[in-house]
Amino acid sequence: MVQVAAGVILRSGAVLLARRGPGRDDAGKWEFPGGRIEKGETPAAALARELREELGIEAEVGAETARSRHGTIELIALLVPRFSGEIQPAEHDAVAWVPAQRLLEYDLAPADVPIAEAVAAYRRRKRYKGTHPREFAEKYKELGGDPEAVAKAKARGSTPAGAHIPIMLGEVLEGLAPLQGALVLDCTLGWGGHAEALVRAGASVIGLDRDGDELARTAERLRAAKAAVTARQANFAGALKVLAELEAGPVDALFADLGVSSMQLDRPERGMSFKLNGPLDMRMDRSRGRTAAEWLAGASEAQVADALARYGDEPDAKAIAAAMTALAAEGRLPKTTVALAAAIARAKGLGARATKKDAFSTHPASRTFQALRIVVNSERDALAQLLRDLPLLVRPGGRAVFLSFHSGEEGLVEAALGEQAAAGLWEPPMPSRKPSPEEVRENPRSRSARLWRFVRKKGE
Repeated sequence: MVQVAAGVILRSGAVLLARRGPGRDDAGKWEFPGGRIEKGETPAAALARELREELGIEAEVGAETARSRHGTIELIALLVPRFSGEIQPAEHDAVAWVPAQRLLEYDLAPADVPIAEAVAAYRRRKRYKGTHPREFAEKYKELGGDPEAVAKAKARGSTPAGAHIPIMLGEVLEGLAPLQGALVLDCTLGWGGHAEALVRAGASVIGLDRDGDELARTAERLRAAKAAVTARQANFAGALKVLAELEAGPVDALFADLGVSSMQLDRPERGMSFKLNGPLDMRMDRSRGRTAAEWLAGASEAQVADALARYGDEPDAKAIAAAMTALAAEGRLPKTTVALAAAIARAKGLGARATKKDAFSTHPASRTFQALRIVVNSERDALAQLLRDLPLLVRPGGRAVFLSFHSGEEGLVEAALGEQAAAGLWEPPMPSRKPSPEEVRENPRSRSARLWRFVRKKGE
């Protein structure tokens, strides 16, 4: 399957279409401009490159909006809310700005028709019930970074839509110090909040993230903030390989935030959270692996119960697994986040509409969603590999800081570093630290965080 990135370029409510020139397949038909995704490229990076080469513009690439398949081609469409430069087509004989609702009136290349249908059906700033937006896409002020909207979100104990608040930032910087001139490996770049602060403190940062979708957005944000970070799409289980490719050698400090980012949780299409309805996906890297829905469909009742108990500490693991088996027998296994959350609540005897009491309490489905995400992404295996490689990643005298969020992660980190310290590789482990009460009030998602700091013995 050949993957192609296409740009839904917006300007004043209109979308840019380009007409294929003579000598090309489907000559004379209109398309969303873009081109092939090369090996190792994210869709966003490929689109930015293609628009530069085809149209002579510098594009700010946003979220994925739709996908379609035509023969051996998979077309991935991404929004382009802003661009700079004058459009000068190199491979098209005409361009046109078309109101979104009129896209289907044009003679489109076959692969572009489903994309046009999705875009034409979209209504900007859809009206919402009540006085405040509830759905992710409706929160356009928060998504646009409006200072007043962001401040209001924080004041009510919420993370602003499309953003991520770095957890225990001061404690992380303190744990990784001294930072002036240090080379730091950020194993989980996320939105780049920690990485940006590390750069401001004088460090050089190599940032890894397996999520290509979010990595592209983060790299663009860091460039705009003039925070130079060497970003690579990679699972931190392969950190040694990345450092070897960069000829970077052991680093002075290593940081790993083992939690899931707010952008992943909040984006409905990722299927990470029951807060907004979306497909039951949960993959960090959507280009590979089974979705959570596919894993549930193929797992036995015993495997589901074991996963929920092992990775989610779910007290009702057996009851939830039995409920999944019953639904599968009826052909009604959940395929969306809201459907799964409702099924979990019913299995717990709480009713399908069970919710958490407030921003600081735990939803009945939280543990199950956590467990499924861990299984789908093989998170425990990746963490175990990172911990095995840690003495090779961090130079003698260097520092390592981990942020963990549940007992399984804590157990792996504590056991591995304890064994390595006993072998003389690290100084005796220090007690873990919790976020301050003030931070938990401002950012409830930090409440389960634990910070671990380790110092590599010198001369080892």
